[in-house]
Amino acid sequence: MADTPAALPPPTGRAALGFALAALAASWNPFAAPLGLVVGIVAAVLASRALKRAGGRRQIAAAALALSLLAVVASALLLAVTAGTVGVDLPGEPVLKARTPEELERVLSGAAERTRAERERAREELERLTGVTRGKDVGAAPGGVPDRGRAATGAAADGGAR
Repeated sequence: MADTPAALPPPTGRAALGFALAALAASWNPFAAPLGLVVGIVAAVLASRALKRAGGRRQIAAAALALSLLAVVASALLLAVTAGTVGVDLPGEPVLKARTPEELERVLSGAAERTRAERERAREELERLTGVTRGKDVGAAPGGVPDRGRAATGAAADGGAR
């Protein structure tokens, strides 16, 4: 014989406690903190509903509410610290230092000089294969019809539909 819904005892908050513990477990890790925040909010809602319906048996629901609120605060604080909105001034040297424009220009110029011969050889090979000489429209196939870069790869101009 099945119990009617009116005959069932009110919820004691065990589900809310389970969710609160899961949210608390996820609140310490920056990758899991968003999940901890959402699950903590859900656990707080479940715990508050269980508190309203529990009557005299409120210990589990009250513990679930306290743990879920702790998880929500911890997750939100961890996300704020990770995002840099709280405690922005970190001690020590930066891991990556940004280059000045002069340093960047010097490095790029050096790389261009080191690869100039290879780039010229590649350009000559491309000109030999496509028939397009330097100074003409690079995006055009022989005959002046744009090929959108397909001449060097052998791809059909119609997108391969034949």
